[in-house]
Order: sequence, then C-alpha cells, then structure tokens
Amino acid sequence: MRCCYTRLPDFEANARDQMTDTKRAAITTLGCKLNQYESEQIREQLLRLGYEIVDFDDTADLYVVNSCTVTGRTDRDCRRLARKAKRQNPLSVVVMAGCYAQVSPEELGEIPEIDLILGNDQKVRLQEFLGAAAEPGHSCDLPAYAAGTMVDEFAEHTRAFVKVQEGCDAACTYCVIPRARGRAHSVPADDVLEQCRRLGAAGHPEIVLIGTHLGRYGNDLPGGPDLTGLCRTICAEASVRRLRLSSIEPREVTDELVALVAAGGRSLNAAGKLCRHLHIPLQSGCDTVLKRMNRPYDTRFYARLVGRIHEAQPLTCIGADVMVGFPGETEAEFEQTLQFVADLPLSYLHVFTYSRRPGTPAAAMPHQVDYEVKIARNHALRDLSERKRADFAAMMAGETLEVVIQERPASAEADAVTGVSDNYLQVRVLGNAPAARRLVAVRIARAVDGGLEGEEQG
Repeated sequence: MRCCYTRLPDFEANARDQMTDTKRAAITTLGCKLNQYESEQIREQLLRLGYEIVDFDDTADLYVVNSCTVTGRTDRDCRRLARKAKRQNPLSVVVMAGCYAQVSPEELGEIPEIDLILGNDQKVRLQEFLGAAAEPGHSCDLPAYAAGTMVDEFAEHTRAFVKVQEGCDAACTYCVIPRARGRAHSVPADDVLEQCRRLGAAGHPEIVLIGTHLGRYGNDLPGGPDLTGLCRTICAEASVRRLRLSSIEPREVTDELVALVAAGGRSLNAAGKLCRHLHIPLQSGCDTVLKRMNRPYDTRFYARLVGRIHEAQPLTCIGADVMVGFPGETEAEFEQTLQFVADLPLSYLHVFTYSRRPGTPAAAMPHQVDYEVKIARNHALRDLSERKRADFAAMMAGETLEVVIQERPASAEADAVTGVSDNYLQVRVLGNAPAARRLVAVRIARAVDGGLEGEEQG
C-alpha cells in the first residue's frame, strides 16, 4: 500500500487549526458498496475527532473523496469533486482516498487541489494521517482506528452493509480491481456476526453482506467456513431481521445456497430470513467474448444455474451484470448476448459500457469498439432490462411480500410510503403508512412501471 502527500505551503497549519477549532468535514462516495461501508467507518472516525459532518456541497474544513477507479469516467468524477471541494474552501484539506488513490497515486499527486492521498488500507486510519500532518515529526496519540473497526450505524440509511470479504484473485482481462483491493481475504465469522448484531440493534431491518468476491468467503480462514454457513449463522441471530447478499460469481452459487435463498422471504414469523434475490454477473452472453474476458464459465453453465434458481423458487429475483462494447465484440456477438439474456428468466440487468483501463490486457486488445456503437448496445440492453423488470413485477399481483419500509420521500402522499420487497422490487404501500425501518407484510394489488402497489396486512 502506498501513501502520497501533496502539501500546499500552509497544509500543516491548516491541519493544526482543524485539530483545535470547531471542525466541519464532508465525505462523498463513488463506486461500490464496499466504499459505502468504508465511508461509514470514516464518518464515525471523524465524529470521534469532533468533526461535524456536512453535505459535500457545503463549506467544510476537510473533504474526503472515497474514490472508485472502475472506469475512466469515475476517475474524472473523482478529480472533478476534489477540485470542486478546494474551490468551496481554498483553505480546506482535500483527501483522495480509496481505489483511485491506490492504483494511481503518482497521477493524483500532480493535482494541486489534493492534499492527501490514501490507499484502501490507509483510508480507515485517516485520523492518524491528519494527526501526523498536524504535528510533523511527532507520533499521533489519537485512539487507534484499525481497518476492522466496526460501524455502529449507517446514517440516513434504512438498510446497512456489512463487509465480509475484500480483494479478488481472478484475472478478468478488463478489470483493475485486483490491483486496487489486493488478494482475496475474509473477515472472521465472529467479527461479521458482531457487526451484524450492532447494526441490527441500531434498528436497521436489513443487513446486506458485501465483498469484492463474496462467494470466496472463508477460503482463507482456518477451517474453511463458507458463505452459506455464514448466512445460516447470521440468520440465527434474533437482532437480524432480514439478510441479503450482494453480487456473487456464477461458479460460487452452490446448490446449498440456492436452497437457502429459495426458503427465504416467507411470512414475517417464518424462519427464512435470507432474501429471495441473487445478483450473478454474466458480462456477456457470447462464449467467444467470455473467453476474451477470461471469465471462468460459459453460457451453458450460466443458463443452467439461472434455470435451477428459477425452478427452486420462481419468485426469486435474479439480476445480472452485462458489459457491452468489449474489444472485438461484433454485431453478431452482441446479438447473441441480447438473445441469450432475453431467453433467461432474469429479473433485471445492470448494463455497463466497456471502458479502456490502462494496465489491463483488454486495453491492448485490437478492434476497440466505437463509442456510438457501445452506446446503442447499452440502450438496447437497458430497454430489455426494463421489460424484464416489468414482467417480473407483474408476477407478484396477489402475492404477499415482506417489505422493508424506507424513509418517506418529501413529495410522497401522506397515505403512502415506499419500501423494498425481499425479492428486490420497489413497493408503494397504500393506506395507513407504516413507520420507516419496519418490516411489514404487504398484499400486492398491482404492478406499476416495474414496481408494485399494495396494502399492509394485519
């Protein structure tokens, strides 16, 4: 892990002032759910240091950009946000943290608006670096804040994320994340369980397990615990009311996990707490493209997996990532993907447009696809996704679904709130509006624009 400083002439003085005066800090988060969890770690750390947390658009003494580097666009967004922060307060300390900082510290070091650059292991020890800046040459006697420090609550969020794994050992030809997050490693099960207990006790009705390569959970731990066993243990906790999995690779969705998901999402008094929702990256529905991507499966394997999940529980929401415009993707290969996805019982798609990443094998591949072609393919798959989401929602009419109630939108009617069903559909709950952060049973009356409407059942 590397750390790089770019110091303005008065950086040390500014930081020293921040350690003594009333302080305001702002955090903005780009990218994945791991970053969102780690931003909560940073937020709680800064609260302990006496900072008031304000919106990133406000004037602050300290700005933290928790960065993503998946695409060139996210890199640009990170740089833009750092410059915006310094314009808002030229005397502020601007920190670039996370994956972009991890992969490209020298590049970021050339940007004068950025004062401090911290990689992924360093960003959750931000207070130590601020302390070192405030007192050059002296050790920081602030309380230790290790990477494993737990989050007490997700501010302004109904659902809470729990990081159980980080890093990736795969070698997909388009991806820079192994360089940003390192090799796969897991959080011990006891620590995961304690984090879930804390967030459940704080009132979060749903816990989402997250990781870079979630299905690899436990491979590096003594005894080799697995993700399914971890889910069973968490679901046995009384403080955990509902559990959801984030993205999981196709070859890591076991029959045991499929059965556990199929058993979930029943009535509020049933034992099943694991949501009927699996998000399984596909990336391409064409075997020749998958081979160029170095993905470890083919379309036949993926189709059989999705078929088994759908057969085990037809109301399980199955999502997929699909990338368009990978180098060399011909019109025929894209049409094969389009047809493959159309034929599967998928519920929605996350569609990504390939972005050339320096240092990855795909960046040097010939026959890079024209931008206009990539955008057209993106739109075609997004249209298909909307149709699939609407078809899946239409299946819910007459069903009773478990819904977690979110905060009421400012523009919502007085007699309606929105929530998320266990199978990942937006639900508008009519009638006597339940309070936020409650889990309620909702009888679905109709599907509307890919979402649902219904009333709470007594």
